[in-house]
Amino acid sequence: MFFLVLGSLRTRLWQYAGVLVVVVMSSALVTTLATVLDRVHQVSAEGGAEKAAGSLLGLVGGTSGLTAWLLVVNTMSLVVQQRRREIGALRTIGATPRQLRLEIVGESLVISLVGAAAGAGIGLATAGPTLAWLIRNGILEPGPTGGPSLPGFTAGVLGTTCIAVLAAWAATNGPMRISPIAALREAEVERRTMPTGRAVGALVMLGLAWASWDWYGRRSGPHEAINGTMALCLLLILSAWLLLPLLVRPIAALSAVPGRLLSRYSGTLAAANSAAATRRVAAMAGPVLIAAGLSAILLCGNSVSQHTDSRPAVVSASTRTTEPAAPETANERAAKETRQQQAPADTRQERNAVGLRILMVPLITFSAIGILNTLLLATRRRRQEFATLRLTGSTRGQLLRMLGWESAAVVLSGLSTATAVVSVSLAGLASRLSLPTPDLLTLLPWGPLAQVALGCAALGLLGVLVPGLLVLRVHPSQVARAD
Repeated sequence: MFFLVLGSLRTRLWQYAGVLVVVVMSSALVTTLATVLDRVHQVSAEGGAEKAAGSLLGLVGGTSGLTAWLLVVNTMSLVVQQRRREIGALRTIGATPRQLRLEIVGESLVISLVGAAAGAGIGLATAGPTLAWLIRNGILEPGPTGGPSLPGFTAGVLGTTCIAVLAAWAATNGPMRISPIAALREAEVERRTMPTGRAVGALVMLGLAWASWDWYGRRSGPHEAINGTMALCLLLILSAWLLLPLLVRPIAALSAVPGRLLSRYSGTLAAANSAAATRRVAAMAGPVLIAAGLSAILLCGNSVSQHTDSRPAVVSASTRTTEPAAPETANERAAKETRQQQAPADTRQERNAVGLRILMVPLITFSAIGILNTLLLATRRRRQEFATLRLTGSTRGQLLRMLGWESAAVVLSGLSTATAVVSVSLAGLASRLSLPTPDLLTLLPWGPLAQVALGCAALGLLGVLVPGLLVLRVHPSQVARAD
């Protein structure tokens, strides 16, 4: 079985290239954070620095690490989905579901171990500079220094490897449970768009979202409301990602309307392709949803947090000026107390800005790689389809325009779903903070939000057109012979 796995990997390295890159980066991030926490714990006697490091680990690991793992799951699911024809053919000639599952899980195990070990080495090397940068910017207290950490290395390798293997195992459940003939049929025409496991997982996430929102609602204070909104949005994003195969059909149909109106041939063909391959569209729109949703809620949460930090000082100043005292003495006392109360808020805002940069850099990097990798896999796999269309008279320009309209539908599906999730979360935040909707809208960072949307659109277009150009350079007769 080991040699069979290695032989299978050699023939489809291009499929696992994106998984390997995401695994390396995920392992590097987890290793770096775990090493930082371990080094701080070794030198921290009173626990203050350890508490700050633990908070940092929870924030960065809970967003960027989760994003990386979701992208690994998404890519593994797409890889297994594209092998349905192969699975059905092998089962028809006598291969058992156990043999095929062990082969696919073995491939993911080899890829994840190699990538996780390489990423853990990178994480150990970057832990020292990361600690120095965090201390220099006031996130951590001085004292801890970089160095090798066995717990950090173990957390990076085992955590990432387990996620990749579990994702591969879960992705093989569907193709292995149906008959070989049904697997061959579903490789050509999708039958069931919403797997039962995803539906159950989505219901669990929705229940957790309600429970977290209720738990934070029992605590008073604006920061608790913001934290509850962040937790709610994160769980709703996970729920929407799991429900995408069900949601993407009506959303993609609406997103394809501009293509149908502006391009009778390419736009109509793109709309038909999107309607016939909802699982593929859902897999392609998933990284866009994750990237746009998490980036938007982080930006909005930071903006509202800065507003809430600045409000108490203004209220305190206006209150103190009414005390019965001499005018000059009262004004001086009010100004002094205002500065004293504003100083912690300013410090908190500076740390929040640094923390936001820490969160956004790996999040944007992982999301960009996930979007490009998913679109590249989905587009390159359609070589036979493109060859057939070219042999029946379609030109390269028509196919490229078709791919452009398909990418527009994918990006609009991901962005519209993310917008709905973030809007629901912000509506809940406005009710908890007793802020009218117009006032909340004025606090949102519309410029950075527009940059996130344009960045996702650019990555979506790039991830489809570049592999499309490479595939269309090959003569269709050569593609037909190769496949």
